[in-house]
Amino acid sequence: MRRSLVVFLLLAVPCALRAQQPAPQPAQEAAKPAARPKIGIALEGGGALGLAHIGVLEWLEQHHIPVDYVAGTSMGGLVGGFYASGKSPAELRKLVAELDWDATFGGDIPYSEISFRRKEDQRAYPNALLLRLRSGVTLPAGLNTGQQIGLLIEKETLPYSNVKDFDALPIPFRCVATDLVSGKQVTFRDGPLAEALRATISLPGVFNPVRLGEHVYVDGGLLDNLPTDAVRQMGADIVIAVHLQKKKPDAESIPSLIEVLDRSIDVVLSENELRGLANADLVIRVDLAGYTSSEYKRHEGIIAQGLEAAQEKSRLLAPYALDDAAWAEYLRERATRERHTVPVPQFVEVRGADPDTQKNIESLLAKYQGRPLDIRKLEADLTQLTGMGRFDQAGYRMTASEGRDGLLIDVHQKGFTPRTLQPGFELEGSETGEANFTLGARLTFLDVGGYRSEWRTDFLFGSQYSVHTEYFHPFTAASQWFLAPEIGVGNSAYKIYEKNDPLAEYRVNRAALGADLGYAFGRFSELRVGYEAGYYSNKLRIGAPLLPTLNGAWSAARLRYRTDWTDDPEIPRRGLRIESNFHWYAKSPGASESFPVLELRTGYFQPVSRANSFFLLSSGGTTFGLQQTGLPQFTLGGPERLAAYGMNELRGNQYFLFQGGYLRNLMDLPPFFGKKIYFTAQYELGKMYGAANVGRNAARLPDDFSGGILVETAFGPIFLGGSVGDSGHQKWFFRLGRVF
Repeated sequence: MRRSLVVFLLLAVPCALRAQQPAPQPAQEAAKPAARPKIGIALEGGGALGLAHIGVLEWLEQHHIPVDYVAGTSMGGLVGGFYASGKSPAELRKLVAELDWDATFGGDIPYSEISFRRKEDQRAYPNALLLRLRSGVTLPAGLNTGQQIGLLIEKETLPYSNVKDFDALPIPFRCVATDLVSGKQVTFRDGPLAEALRATISLPGVFNPVRLGEHVYVDGGLLDNLPTDAVRQMGADIVIAVHLQKKKPDAESIPSLIEVLDRSIDVVLSENELRGLANADLVIRVDLAGYTSSEYKRHEGIIAQGLEAAQEKSRLLAPYALDDAAWAEYLRERATRERHTVPVPQFVEVRGADPDTQKNIESLLAKYQGRPLDIRKLEADLTQLTGMGRFDQAGYRMTASEGRDGLLIDVHQKGFTPRTLQPGFELEGSETGEANFTLGARLTFLDVGGYRSEWRTDFLFGSQYSVHTEYFHPFTAASQWFLAPEIGVGNSAYKIYEKNDPLAEYRVNRAALGADLGYAFGRFSELRVGYEAGYYSNKLRIGAPLLPTLNGAWSAARLRYRTDWTDDPEIPRRGLRIESNFHWYAKSPGASESFPVLELRTGYFQPVSRANSFFLLSSGGTTFGLQQTGLPQFTLGGPERLAAYGMNELRGNQYFLFQGGYLRNLMDLPPFFGKKIYFTAQYELGKMYGAANVGRNAARLPDDFSGGILVETAFGPIFLGGSVGDSGHQKWFFRLGRVF
């Protein structure tokens, strides 16, 4: 009875209360609509495949589906970061279409941007090897310092330099990296945006890691390649995951080291991607079976695949679309947080260098104070700064101090500065049945005796033995004038062939001591005037006595000018090189009087299409009619000097040589192994005046055709081919080492 009474009261009281409430009036204000769900998107890493995210974002915007939160890893982090900072999908499309992918992702600082002395290093030792000399000999931290991709990120995010909390971006943003020190995942939510983006894309072994304090960051894909957890933690009600589907391999598709490493990385990533997929409410799967993670130049097709994948999910995405008015309000609210202007810097501050270097860099960049920032010129200056060889990276962003805006330059000094060891190899099989091998190395100490001073020593062992050392010392830290004393000794073989037959071999000993006064014309040219003296001797080892046996002291004044405007130290496709050397020998073994020697070499390279280019080379030398020089001053014959002729077959005191050739790029090599494979062909025409053997073994105007395969490897260019010339001269040959 009591229980029935309680039930009756519980039912009756609410009914009575409702009966007492006035009926709703028609004119009363309508209730507010329920708030829409917050949508977050997680963008997966995948190298070039990550460009598909642009297509997905483009489709969402076309169909008025808002994105309230963005998180990404690696390329997903980069695309997501740019989108979150206000770039539209159309702007992202334009950015990737105009980007030089080879320069940005495929290598280090462009050859044209490095200093003249670093150009000399790369031409003398044409390979990709550079060793640390710090607590032993070790390799660099990555194949690519990340300088070019760093400049791209800094330029695109510059207006947001002072944004500390990524929630303050037009779209709240997160990106993921891996800390090698702690071994843990790190989700960036604040700090400099550019540093966070550089950290998330730093693929181990490819890019140098990002070092911030006691932390060393690399690509976040190692631990969280699809960060749906980060999106969920930001407050998203609906989490959309964009998954990049690669073609599943079979046993036959994993034949080599590259495929094994690539597949091993995929296996590691796929394990943590499963966790990301499980945490998503909706998954957009982009079919990228026809693409690889390194095919950045196929960006149009990859973006199109992203558009198509989003369209396939249109039925599931449609409920989240906004009407025109709500979409316009969403865009307006997002635009209020966008930044498009950069304040005028009132000061320049440099971090990451020692005090003296910092002072010199600040002096160099003081021109950017008090005027609108010229990004293009600043990036050129920073690229040239890294091209001097002291820094892995030099980046920039805006900062503020005591109410003033300033330009902050972050530099990262190389771990092996000021000591580097650059090895080199030369293998020459230009004569039948004989191969000559030389192992070399260049040891460089930077800032010895002052900023920009260098002590550089070359060692050669094998077919020739020599040690040569030079001390380069600018007058002041910023001066273009310099002094360069040097000393060297060496022992080498001087071989003479007639066609493919060996005639003689001499051993030549040479010692020299000299000094130059020079002037550097920026990073492209150098002029030197100096004096040198030393000792020379030769001795016939085998064969016929075709040269006089000489020994004695020599001395000469010298003038040298060199300029290099080409785009590559090994196989140029564009630009001009000139080198001229003039000596006035006061005395020389076997010479009856003093005499002059002038030699000029030029090279012009011109592309005619993406794959094809031509080159014209010329050289010539003279003693201005003086013949009593003791030894012939010039020779022709062998690779690069009438290839069909025997080594040093033509000898004399005056000559000319013209070479015209063609290069075709056949294919690209994986980054670990080199750059490209070319087909090359060339025609050579020359003459040695006064050569004793011209009448019997050479035409009046010796010439030949050469052709073969040229492979630009990590150990230097390799040529395999042959040459056919006049008067029965022909040969097959190979060569590892300098080609042009």
